[in-house]
Amino acid sequence: MSRPMMRRIASVVAATALIAGGLAIGAGTAAAAQAPYSATKTTSNIKVTKSVVGDGTVAPGQKVTYRTTIATTAHPDRFINRVTDFHPAGFKYVNGSAKLTAWHLVGGVKTENVTPEVDVNNNTVSVPSTGMAISQTDSKTVTFEVTYLVPENAQIGTAPDSGVSFDVSGFTTTQTFNPMGVSATIRGLNPGEAAATGSSELGLGSSDGEGGTTGSAGSAIVENPTGFVVDVLRGVVGS
Repeated sequence: MSRPMMRRIASVVAATALIAGGLAIGAGTAAAAQAPYSATKTTSNIKVTKSVVGDGTVAPGQKVTYRTTIATTAHPDRFINRVTDFHPAGFKYVNGSAKLTAWHLVGGVKTENVTPEVDVNNNTVSVPSTGMAISQTDSKTVTFEVTYLVPENAQIGTAPDSGVSFDVSGFTTTQTFNPMGVSATIRGLNPGEAAATGSSELGLGSSDGEGGTTGSAGSAIVENPTGFVVDVLRGVVGS
């Protein structure tokens, strides 16, 4: 029996064992105490809320998204000129993930992909857009969303903090909240993530080009475990 065939069979055995014993811990190995993953700060009549999208946890080698929304608490209207996301050291910006939602004079509220300024040395990703209105009128807000790849060596149980800053027309200084008390708690891989990571050579899970995984194999296990094993066996036989 060839070595490639032996590796494929080993993957089948591992996947089957995962189905038999892993689904009982569906959410993976979480930290004993999860850190806060959303916070709101205020300055003048402006409030900024930053959150980790999802349940606030992420495994090493996977992706995590942060969402920051800036709004007013009362009149007068304000204009935001730049938004900067401070991410944990070691996190890597996922190209093409930055999105900005803001009100436009023509077209109203729009969500657009943006090309940010990425400063690896200072762990920041910034959007230098100018004149973005926030107002009580029509609930005008500015939302900046950005995704990062968590390093493979991130320590399970840790909860690295993050922050945000923004410039406001008429303000003499940048408004900075760093750290902000918004953390992504690092947990172990759940069964779906582990399967997607470990079975890519069988064509059931694949790299997304940023080092993370698409999760396709993980979804297959959770939704149809019997079908997953059959697909894996077909992949082996077909090879």
